Amino acid sequence: MLQRAAFRLAGWQVLLTGIVAVAAFWLAGSSAALSAATGGGIGIIAGLYQALRMFRVNAGADPAGFMRGVYVGEAVKIVLTVALMIAAIRVLGVEMLPFMIGYIAIYSVYWIALKTGLSVE
Repeated sequence: MLQRAAFRLAGWQVLLTGIVAVAAFWLAGSSAALSAATGGGIGIIAGLYQALRMFRVNAGADPAGFMRGVYVGEAVKIVLTVALMIAAIRVLGVEMLPFMIGYIAIYSVYWIALKTGLSVE
């Protein structure tokens, strides 16, 4: 059930990334849209990895294994995020403002989910 919730949240994040990318396109063109989509995509990939890694183990059956998953998932998420951001900046030459807006925007889905119970429906 928790893996399904992680995919549901990622789906909402993809939708929000698309909205931000379209807004960036209207405001500043295709380069800004690509930058916003790239930022959102990096956050989605890293967050989904963390969630799936963490939820591989049942916390009730193996609390230590679950916590190991939390720590490893968070560490890999940070490394993955930094590596993907460096690659996006160096290889794609993203525009920083739309890139960061795209990255930061997807975290609002977590806040909304916590407030509304979105992830458990």
